[in-house]
Amino acid sequence: MLEDQLDELLDSVLLEAGCSLEPGEEFRQPALDVLRYYSRQVRVSWPPVVGKAQSVTVVVRQPVDIGFSEAGYGQLMTRAAMAASSRFSPWRGLAIGLSVVVLTPEPIAPGDDETLGRVLAGPYRRLRAVPFGLFRLNLGQEAASFALATSADALFPEAERLADAFSEHFRRFVPFLEV
Repeated sequence: MLEDQLDELLDSVLLEAGCSLEPGEEFRQPALDVLRYYSRQVRVSWPPVVGKAQSVTVVVRQPVDIGFSEAGYGQLMTRAAMAASSRFSPWRGLAIGLSVVVLTPEPIAPGDDETLGRVLAGPYRRLRAVPFGLFRLNLGQEAASFALATSADALFPEAERLADAFSEHFRRFVPFLEV
C-alpha cells in the first residue's frame, strides 16, 4: 500500500465519522514527524468548558531514535500526546481522546499486539490525552498490529473504526492457539 492510498483510507474512515483534517508538523526536539491530525469535538457533559473534550487521531512516522519496544513506544505515545496537546487548545476541550497511527519501516511480528497493549495501558500521568488506540503499520509489508482501549459511552469510536478498516486492508499476525 502506498501512503496516498493510506491517506484515502484514513479520510474515508475519519472524515465520515465527523472528524476534520488538519495538516501535520515536524518537531525537532524530541523528534516527531506528524503527517496529519484528525480531530472532532465531543460533548462529555453539559457544563460549557469542563463538558467538552476532543477526539484526536495523530498519524506519525516512527522516529529513528525509537525502536519497537515497550519503553520506546511509551516515549512515542508521550511525544504524540504532547504534540496533540500543543496543537489543540484546552478551550476546545480539556481532555483528548487520542489514537496514534505509526508508520514504521520495521517488520510487524506475531507478538506485537501484546507489546502495544502494554504500551497503551500507560501510565500517562500529567498529560491531557487518554489513549484509546495505538496502531503500527508497515506499508511495504502490508501488515498491521494494534491495541485498543474502550471508551465510556462510545464517545471516542475512531480507534475501533480504524481497527475495522485496517483489518480489511492489512495482514494481521495472530499467535497460534495453544491446546
